[in-house]
Amino acid sequence: MGNWFMREAAIALRLASNELRYGWRHFKTLMACLILGVTVMASVNSVGAVIENTLRDEAKSLLGGDVEVRLRGLAATEEQEQFLEQYGALSFVSTLRTMLYVDDEATLVEIKAVDAAYPLVGELVFNTDLPRESLFEDNGVAVDEGLLTQLDLKIGDTVRLGQSEFVIRGTIRKEPDRAVQILSFGPRVMMSHASLDASGLASSVGLTDHRYRILSSTSKYIDSSAQKKLQQALDEAFPQQSWRVSGGDDNNRMVRRFIDQLLSFITLSGLATFLIAGIGIASSARNYLSKKLETIAIVKTLGASQRQVAYGYTLTLAAVAVISGIIGVSIAAIIVLSLIPLLAPVLPVLKGQTGLPLFPMLLALWYGVLITFLFSIPALYSALRIKPSLLFRARSGTLLVQHNKVVWVLIALFSTLLILTLLNTAQDPTFMLGAILVIMVAFAVFTLCHAVVRKIAQHIRPRRPWLKLAIRNLHRPGSTAGTVIYAIGISLMVLITLLLTEANMQKRITTLVEDKAPSLFLIDIQPYQKEALEQLLHEYTSAENIMIYPMIRGMITQINGEPVDINQIAPDIRWAVRGDRGVSYARSLPENATIVEGEWWPQDYNGPPLISVDERFMEGMGLDIGSTLTLTILGEDITATVASARDIDYTTFQMNFSLMLTPGVLEDFPSTALATAYLDGGEDVLVKRIASELPGITIIRTGEVLDLVLDVIQTISLALRVTVCISLFAGLLVLISALNATVQQRLYDTAVLKVLGASKGDILKSCTTEWLLLAAVTAVIASGLGTFCAWLINDHFRATSFDAMPELTLLTLVGCGIVILITGYASNNRLFNFRPSSMLRND
Repeated sequence: MGNWFMREAAIALRLASNELRYGWRHFKTLMACLILGVTVMASVNSVGAVIENTLRDEAKSLLGGDVEVRLRGLAATEEQEQFLEQYGALSFVSTLRTMLYVDDEATLVEIKAVDAAYPLVGELVFNTDLPRESLFEDNGVAVDEGLLTQLDLKIGDTVRLGQSEFVIRGTIRKEPDRAVQILSFGPRVMMSHASLDASGLASSVGLTDHRYRILSSTSKYIDSSAQKKLQQALDEAFPQQSWRVSGGDDNNRMVRRFIDQLLSFITLSGLATFLIAGIGIASSARNYLSKKLETIAIVKTLGASQRQVAYGYTLTLAAVAVISGIIGVSIAAIIVLSLIPLLAPVLPVLKGQTGLPLFPMLLALWYGVLITFLFSIPALYSALRIKPSLLFRARSGTLLVQHNKVVWVLIALFSTLLILTLLNTAQDPTFMLGAILVIMVAFAVFTLCHAVVRKIAQHIRPRRPWLKLAIRNLHRPGSTAGTVIYAIGISLMVLITLLLTEANMQKRITTLVEDKAPSLFLIDIQPYQKEALEQLLHEYTSAENIMIYPMIRGMITQINGEPVDINQIAPDIRWAVRGDRGVSYARSLPENATIVEGEWWPQDYNGPPLISVDERFMEGMGLDIGSTLTLTILGEDITATVASARDIDYTTFQMNFSLMLTPGVLEDFPSTALATAYLDGGEDVLVKRIASELPGITIIRTGEVLDLVLDVIQTISLALRVTVCISLFAGLLVLISALNATVQQRLYDTAVLKVLGASKGDILKSCTTEWLLLAAVTAVIASGLGTFCAWLINDHFRATSFDAMPELTLLTLVGCGIVILITGYASNNRLFNFRPSSMLRND
């Protein structure tokens, strides 16, 4: 048994080594496709792994301790702080957004007040030689360096925040618990708690977040069960407060979700590149094995068994896959190491990261091997079934790919391995499953399209020889029509999906600015400022363009009389029960609200508390009209009956409250107000007057925020465009390979036509007609699938409308046709200039 195995292995190794040594030129396209696919997948997965590992490893530093206890509006009392100190070292941090004033200029900033213990974990570094105590004393602040550039300030300048003047004494170089700056509403301004109190900004009912970080020497509060025990202890000891206890994973959840979704889209594009590469691999494998049919026949004639030949060529393809994968992984390593410093400004936590994760690299290599065998099995199996006698009777052998039961079983095996690997390693398995289903449908549609094209072409009998040749090339044995339809079709589908998704997102933002979004969003309005603000706003716009509503912070603690169990809440609305929410009240239905279930209460209603909720709460929380919700507001429980559900679009930047109560319930609670205003002009003047006459009100210009959102979308689109361009390049490689593979056969056909009297123009018309037919069929199917995929993505993000933008799709299709024509002419230029005698004299 051992001798038999060694003999088999020796023959297979010798055959494979000879093929690899003398046949490298046959693998150029195959290797190029594999290298592209492996590079994309390894790069995307490695960047995701670096971010994920860093967020996990730095979770304690990013949180600022082992656990964080958060309060909104009202800070903890001395008694409550002493209660928290029994669990470990304590640090107190407060954050809020407000306006910073320099003369008559006002800009939105994010204030962070810290105590002497901050940070418990990590290092806080300033660009100044001053000791920290000196930096913060006498109303000193440290700011983001970008703020100095934005307002043309310098160290030592004075600015106003709230009721106090502050001196800029340094800039912030490193802030350990600032993980991400994907969308920041303003530069950071850091100060002491004493300075914050003196400014008057940290009001008890404002939008100030108070965070108490606890560092335990045993780290026992990291796990979720211990966090729940701490939450229960706080609720029992101080029920009048709305406590929120979280760990490092909770604080990084939004960052991880954003990154996971982004990487899922890029991975999808990378997967498309791999599949296009697989089509190229199938074409290259068929071309390579077609040239090796005589070699296979000779080896079989000399006594080699079919099994030995199979082992030899399987080893050859495996070696090519591994070598290509190693090259792709090496390129990916260089790309990842280059990208990390570029991502650091957006993800400060990545600063200084130099390590490369091994698993994503090996995973991409594994994908390369799976794709290679998945797409080359039909050609390999068909080549091994060739009988030597058939080859020796003819001048050359033509490999006709066959699909029998054995081939289908092997394809199913490798497909299953590929799908299971994708699902088990995906950031979002549900999204990946949907993507796999879409890709399978796309392949099925393109397969059906190819079959229909072949069937129709077989029944068309044109009289003109050049047209007859063009039609025949679509269905004859060895035709490249299928390869072109798959490769260009998938590439074009991905391109149209990206372009339509990006264009719809940008159009939505632009429409919001022009039609729906208010000009100004005003927050933290104190009760004594409300009347003066209304009078001021009326000087610049009419009453129907102004909305002002009171706001109180409250937390949903019970549903139908039972404590909230987050595991029973739908994942897409768990945000509603994770912390306190803004709650308001009104007699009349807000103008921008639409009731979709139930009814709004009468204006003179004076009964038990009723509540109107976001329509998503109904299904996500298991609510019905008549169900009850219990809100805890400043330690007091308020139970209200669900009276109606409203359709709320949070992306419009209009004022919306997910929870609205009837009047007479919340009036006795301390509150602030929110306001929006639509302006036709005078925005700058109004902002300056509000800043001067009503200090403390935070002003958000929605146009600037939407510009930030557009910048983020464009940055994301850039990353997607890179992978799509790689997909297109892979498709172009496959197209060139497929066209080159048929040059020899086309030369024979052209030689015969020229002998029969065909002109150069006839040959040109034949090729042009064939390529345009292929381009037209492929473009129509790809545009339909691409538009459908873009609509699915649009629906995934709950966008209210989708524009198919036919002019954009048409422009893309025209470009596709031009590319196919240029590639066809460049790959087949010999057809138009050779002499028939050079081809026929040897036959």
